[in-house]
Amino acid sequence: MKSIMNLFRHARGAFAPSAAVLIALPSVAMATLPQQESITEGADGDLFGTIQGVGQEGFSLGFIALAAFAILVYIVGLIWAFNESKKRGEWSVLGAVLGFGVLMIVVVIWLANYGDPIMGG
Repeated sequence: MKSIMNLFRHARGAFAPSAAVLIALPSVAMATLPQQESITEGADGDLFGTIQGVGQEGFSLGFIALAAFAILVYIVGLIWAFNESKKRGEWSVLGAVLGFGVLMIVVVIWLANYGDPIMGG
């Protein structure tokens, strides 16, 4: 029991300086954040223009989210295909998933870049 108490005492002594650093870390990190930009369209006070600008930036964010989701789904599928190929010893499935996934990610990113100016008006 005494050795457990000594272990906690040593851990608490090692944790105290790192706790002070962790408490001060958010203020250091907040100091380097950039300022928020205004909406690029409709900033002249027109309500309809402001709504249109917010919608355009919403579509841009949606396209970025779609591309990120496609990449995550591809990575999960690639891991699954690797595990299945490793079990069965047939590596053609992994090659097919790899090739098709790269093609689909290129198409999603191309469509996002192509569709952003169209949806923005």
